[in-house]
Amino acid sequence: MDGDHEPVAFLRGRKLLRRIDIVCSSTDSLPGELRRGEPLSDHTTIQVGGPAEGFFLPASKESLIEAIRTCREHGVPYFILGRGSNTLFSDSGYRGLVISTEHLASCTISDNYLLADSGVSLTALVSLANTHDSYCLDFLAGIPGSLGGAIAMNAGIKERSIGEIVKKVSVLTANGTLESIDGDACDFSYRTSSILKLRLPVLGARLFLDGKTYDRERLLSRRAATQPVGFPSAGCTFKNPIGPSAGELIERVGLKGFRVGMAKVSDIHANFIINLGGASSAEIRRIIDIARQKVYKSFHILLDLEIEVVDG
Repeated sequence: MDGDHEPVAFLRGRKLLRRIDIVCSSTDSLPGELRRGEPLSDHTTIQVGGPAEGFFLPASKESLIEAIRTCREHGVPYFILGRGSNTLFSDSGYRGLVISTEHLASCTISDNYLLADSGVSLTALVSLANTHDSYCLDFLAGIPGSLGGAIAMNAGIKERSIGEIVKKVSVLTANGTLESIDGDACDFSYRTSSILKLRLPVLGARLFLDGKTYDRERLLSRRAATQPVGFPSAGCTFKNPIGPSAGELIERVGLKGFRVGMAKVSDIHANFIINLGGASSAEIRRIIDIARQKVYKSFHILLDLEIEVVDG
């Protein structure tokens, strides 16, 4: 077909691919590792997602910042990925650059503060605090995420959320400058923050070790008894509304155990969609749509997603 007569959407797609190639070529020269066509199913806890046009694992914060700036300069979409929990990618993958913080995992304790990079797993943070005889982070035990994502969505349990112990957060602003934000200025609330709303990349944080203690084993046992820990999932699918929980509402409309292909509403906790093996993003999204429709029809409650659905 003559290029002058190709559909506008096709031409725009080709232009984007050329810009992605430019960004990947530039990013490849930065400290870190660049992969082309990397399966995103290998990097999410629900094990779903097609290939990313570019997948970059920066070896330093400076590399992460430069990769973001390059994407912004060339108008290429980018997505910051931590440990891949609470994330559902498209079956078609991601047409842009996925930047993984997996290798940004430095963490230390000084006085009553824990200083950590955004890519540190919550499990590693809890373990480090325990080696210093501090158990105030044990409420995070068993949550499969990284510090950056946990802060952005204010992760935690019913009794406590991580925003309550955030002293400072280092972010990259929309104009490309580094900024240190006080925890009190992050507007933490149930599963959100101003960081998440403004899509600010988190580089690291300072957490206050306040001396409170939590029963780690009890919390892990509770999680094992009430959540489908033996199957791949993205965590809780929906935020809990005021009143009955999302899981309770989904169960009331008869969807507990409901299945589409290899995706299924957990028999243990109806707010979890599990991957039985080889589930597609389309199957999971179909369950999400059905659950929202049925709950709204029965209770006039529109469930808000807790997981992030990332289109290709």
